[in-house]
Amino acid sequence: MSALAEVFGRVKPLVEAVLRDPQVADIRQLNAQLERIDAGSLQILQSVLLQQLVMAVDNVASDGKNANEVKTALMECVGTILGKGKIRTGVALKTTLVVLLKQMYDAQGNGLVEGLSEEYKLAALRGLSLAAMNAQSELIEEVYTRDQLNLLSQVLFVAVSVLSGGERYRKLRLQAIECVLAVMQVHDGSDFGDCVLRCQVAELLFIVLPKVLVALISVVNGDEKQGKALVRAGVKGLGRVLGLIFEDYDKSLVDEEFSTEEFVKLSKEMGTSGETGRNVLGMGLRDSKARKAYFSNTTRSREWLLEAEKKVHGVLNTISHLRGAEDESVRLEYARMNAELLEKCHPNMPSCSVLFLESILALCQDESAKIRSVCDATLKATTSGHPSITFGTSRKDELLHDALKAIPRSIYRGTETDQIAHFRLLIGYVHFLADAQLQTILANQEILNQLVAVLVAGAELDQPEELVRREYVSYRFRYVPDEGRQLEKERRESRWIVLRNFRGSERSQAVFLEVLRAFQRRPEALATILNYILEDLFTTKLNTNGYLFLLSELIPASCSSPTLTAIFRNVFAEILQAYHWDLDLEETTQIGDLKFNVLHICLSLRLVAKFAQLFRGRDFQLYDTLRHILPLSGSNLNCVNEAAELTLEAVASPDSIQQLISTNLDYISQHISHCLRRPESFPGGVHLLESVLRFVPYESSAVLESTISPIVVSILDGHDQRRTKGILCLRVLQIFVRAIRYRYETELPEQAPDAEQLTKLRERIAQLKQELANKLPTSEATLEEEDPPADDDPPEPMEETPYQSEEDKLPPHIRITLKILTVNFKYLSSPTPEERIVALGTLTEGIALLQPHENQLLPLVHQIWYNFAERFADPHPVVVSAAFDLLVTLAKLARDFIRRRTLDDVLPRLSAFMAEHVDADFSAHQTYKLQRKVLERGAELVRWLRLNERQLDQVLNVARLYRERSGRRELRELAGKMFEEVARYDPGAVWVKVNGKCE
Repeated sequence: MSALAEVFGRVKPLVEAVLRDPQVADIRQLNAQLERIDAGSLQILQSVLLQQLVMAVDNVASDGKNANEVKTALMECVGTILGKGKIRTGVALKTTLVVLLKQMYDAQGNGLVEGLSEEYKLAALRGLSLAAMNAQSELIEEVYTRDQLNLLSQVLFVAVSVLSGGERYRKLRLQAIECVLAVMQVHDGSDFGDCVLRCQVAELLFIVLPKVLVALISVVNGDEKQGKALVRAGVKGLGRVLGLIFEDYDKSLVDEEFSTEEFVKLSKEMGTSGETGRNVLGMGLRDSKARKAYFSNTTRSREWLLEAEKKVHGVLNTISHLRGAEDESVRLEYARMNAELLEKCHPNMPSCSVLFLESILALCQDESAKIRSVCDATLKATTSGHPSITFGTSRKDELLHDALKAIPRSIYRGTETDQIAHFRLLIGYVHFLADAQLQTILANQEILNQLVAVLVAGAELDQPEELVRREYVSYRFRYVPDEGRQLEKERRESRWIVLRNFRGSERSQAVFLEVLRAFQRRPEALATILNYILEDLFTTKLNTNGYLFLLSELIPASCSSPTLTAIFRNVFAEILQAYHWDLDLEETTQIGDLKFNVLHICLSLRLVAKFAQLFRGRDFQLYDTLRHILPLSGSNLNCVNEAAELTLEAVASPDSIQQLISTNLDYISQHISHCLRRPESFPGGVHLLESVLRFVPYESSAVLESTISPIVVSILDGHDQRRTKGILCLRVLQIFVRAIRYRYETELPEQAPDAEQLTKLRERIAQLKQELANKLPTSEATLEEEDPPADDDPPEPMEETPYQSEEDKLPPHIRITLKILTVNFKYLSSPTPEERIVALGTLTEGIALLQPHENQLLPLVHQIWYNFAERFADPHPVVVSAAFDLLVTLAKLARDFIRRRTLDDVLPRLSAFMAEHVDADFSAHQTYKLQRKVLERGAELVRWLRLNERQLDQVLNVARLYRERSGRRELRELAGKMFEEVARYDPGAVWVKVNGKCE
């Protein structure tokens, strides 16, 4: 529709219909037509259409039928016209503003018209915004005069009222901000380089700054529900309004020098003048005549700007938290605001310039590269091109002190954004100040006290329950990588290092750690801080854990400063003192003391790891260190053994822990023997032994046998005298058995399935299916009499050798394994569940070694059977789970020997447990794990025991029960898979069980 005549011909009847009888449907049809018209044609028709539609809005009676809907539709048409062209006459601009203003502003009541819909307000504000936004620059010079101040201020009042009036409609509030920017000619399409026009607008509208400022600040500091887009728009509007009002347009003040000292002097003078009765800002005027006189006579003088700037400074302090805002776009807009104001407004905003510069310093440390580039460029240009706005030398210490004093409150009570904002400012100061300046400032004892107080507040550690969680099964082993047996639990310091005052905020914690890393790069300042911490640590003995955490974070990866090196050696010597390690970790310790002790040991280990990385083997007291670390790596406290392993890795780097222990095994074994001979050091010796067995490389097992085996034998010989420490001995014996297993265990290669036998098996399965389908009786031969599948054939008995028939001629590792298992099975009936779990686990590991020695295996199975079968009635699901693991192992090794025992003693109890807990609560995690294990490995148990169809009934009943009744989808799926796996072994039994009920 580019032909004007055609456009006019289509629009004219619609306009006439709307003017004659305004109906919502007709108006919307007109608006749709206007939206399709090109901008050039609509610009030509604007002089006719705009005036008529604006007057139509004014002529609609407020009490008429659907008046608000009609006006809303008409104002949308006006907005469409305004959005596609420029207003070229002052009459059209003023008429449009007046009419649209009347739709929302009640002149008599001096407030907004009540009862308007959000769509109505949105259409009116959009029309006002587009009218002010699309006026030609010559027209702005004509309209923006004192005569029209009342009109423009009323439009701004409407927009500000929407922002401050509790409106929740996000689009409406965004439109109100856009209206403010449009009326003040600082919208996106404005010519920011036209200083003459901007100065004219600023000279006219400066008087409305307080109202606009309060409204925009309320948006910026609003709750999170309003959305990030609104906050971003508020920041942009705030920066542009302040830039308009406070920019130095005549550049007369460029050559004047302003420092913070001069501003303090000026502020005192202004304060004195204010006390004499001068009210430069017109605050508190209640008389209408006084207010009118103030608005009429006040000009945008330098005196007014400096007074206003003091108020603005206080307001801007309330949004400094935006330095740590979560949304990157908000921080970017805030950085641009500070950069623009610092560049263009510093002569008229001397005290705020310090605030702007602090914001730039803080945002120079932002994680966003885009924000950092903006701030770095601004900082470079400011410090080189405008030396008058940099910090005065004598004020830097006071500014840093003020920043430090504000941080503790934000740490203890502030939000995440407050904490990040303050920490980034501190990092900015540390990077900005030269070494000499920073050292001079920290020489002030008050500032140093405040700085350390900030670091201590941030380093306050919580004491989570994870600190006292224990494990009684040593499942974290390091196996030889070449054998593919690397099994290692994930180790995360974050589970026990919990910074209390950050309330789980990872961003706050990360920025706090950046503060510590910033001081790492300033050796002289770091030395001052470390000396303060060490003096306080040694003299008061208070907050030791917090100080240990700080020390571990302040240690750099490398150090070339002799002063720092001497300090670190003193700290290392201190941390190796016995009172840091000989702490009570027994379960009988009070929970508060136990948590403190565990945390202290973990932090001490962490500190040793840092020193190991720092010294890199130079003057590192290896034996003293290993003497403390190795026993802790065998602790049953999760946090302690994980921290010890991390420390061992750091000490061994770049080698492995296995190489470290193997190299020093002579010293370690001697120390173990020494500890085991003394009752008071026996637990430590056991933990040391456990660590060696866990980490020693199995390819060096000759060394292992010659050094460790005698020690284990001595433990076994004196086992009855050490029953009070049973769990410690059991753990060591379990690890030793596992070490032997992975040293000597050999697995027979899997035989390829025989094609002929597979064919026969398939034919047999097809025959059974046919018989079941035809309801024919099966042949007299039962599955129990059939030969088992080829892949389930037991391994051929090993060739007889002389020592297999004589126990004293058994291999040494078998003899010691038998002795360990004989001790262990006595603990199957222990009253302590932890001991029962470890005993079952050790039997599972050790019995696998006896596979070639049937004369030793079967008697041992007979000995343990009664206590073992009783474990399936244990009230603890973890114990039942460990017993089931042992049952599967026994089924694989003993097979026919335990088939009848299993059917009589074990399966009824196991089936009863599974049936009883089929509807177990979802919070019963251990029960769920046991259910999964039984369903996953049940088919394997069936194959090893070679159960016949009648014997399979108990097992299949459990599978069918879970497939039909379990509330967990995972268990139902596992039950179905169990049917499929058993069907490969006995398809007939599965078919009968699945379909027999339906028949």
